[in-house]
Amino acid sequence: MPSSISLVEILRGLVDGKLLNILELFLKNPDRLYHIAKVSADSKVSLASSFRLIHSLNKGGIIECTSVGKTKLYKLASSRKTKVLRKLL
Repeated sequence: MPSSISLVEILRGLVDGKLLNILELFLKNPDRLYHIAKVSADSKVSLASSFRLIHSLNKGGIIECTSVGKTKLYKLASSRKTKVLRKLL
C-alpha cells in the first residue's frame, strides 16, 4: 500500500469520477472561461454528462455562467466554497 494517498485519490472512490474531472479542470484554471464543448473535451466527460454536472455545480455556487451573445461560458466562481476546494484539491 502506498505511503501517501492524495485527497483526490480518496475522493475518486467516493465521488463520481466525472465530477472530479470537471472540478479539477476548473480548479487548475480558475480564471479561464470554458464553453461546454471544451469542458467535455478537456475533462474527457461526455457532453451530456458535462452539461448535467456543470448545471449542478452552477446551482451549488461552484461554477458561474456568463452569457456572451447566445453562447454560455463557465468559470470557477469566486466564493468561500471554491477557496476551500482549492485548498483541499
